[in-house]
Amino acid sequence: MKDISGPIDLTGKVALVTGASRGIGRTVADALAREGSNIAVCDVLECTDTVADIQKREQEYLEFRFDILSKSDVHNTVSEVIKKWGRIDILINNAGILGESTKELEEYTEDEWDRLIQVNLKGTFLVTQAVWPYMKKNGGGKIVCMGSIAGRVGGVLAGPHYCASKGGIHAFVKWAAKNGMKYGIYVNGIAPGPIATPMTENEPYRDEMVPIGRLGRPEDIAEAVVFLASQASNFITGKILDVNGGILMV
Repeated sequence: MKDISGPIDLTGKVALVTGASRGIGRTVADALAREGSNIAVCDVLECTDTVADIQKREQEYLEFRFDILSKSDVHNTVSEVIKKWGRIDILINNAGILGESTKELEEYTEDEWDRLIQVNLKGTFLVTQAVWPYMKKNGGGKIVCMGSIAGRVGGVLAGPHYCASKGGIHAFVKWAAKNGMKYGIYVNGIAPGPIATPMTENEPYRDEMVPIGRLGRPEDIAEAVVFLASQASNFITGKILDVNGGILMV
């Protein structure tokens, strides 16, 4: 019988977090370490602050700088994690870019479209693909992909390429969840509303946009990720969890 849901305890688990250098990724890595996970942090940028957070938690870690669109980089990273810990229990697909959001449709270039779709959607696919066989071999795991409210409603302050990339991630989550069930692999997504992070600091987000009365913070997303990455969610898969302060209620 599959494990019944229980209290959150990630002691000894191994988590790989992409886009971990700042914002949501950094906060997610810290929250997973707080719950007992060893962490592999990955980003195109240095993860100095994230590593410092994990060290304060006295958890083991690995740090990787990699190009998420390089299949060899991704597979080499996953291989190094397996070499150190023997498994990957948790994958957090958080890496992504926002792109231009204020132009008319005809003003977007093919290069802009391709770059954002590749980083956000193809990057999610490549990392999941690399981790998948190890989760199958080890009897399962938890995968959480970062979507967006923009992928649910078509965006308000987001460009068409961003909305399409996040909608694609939502669909990929459902496919992966259906196909991962027989291996004990749970796949879910988070659809954040407007979150105050370094990536969005130049966007016209305002507290009054959110019914709850404030913009989201990385901690709001991180705690939802911990829930989906833990045994507390053992009867949930294929879910896109809305974390948006009440903007979207379905």
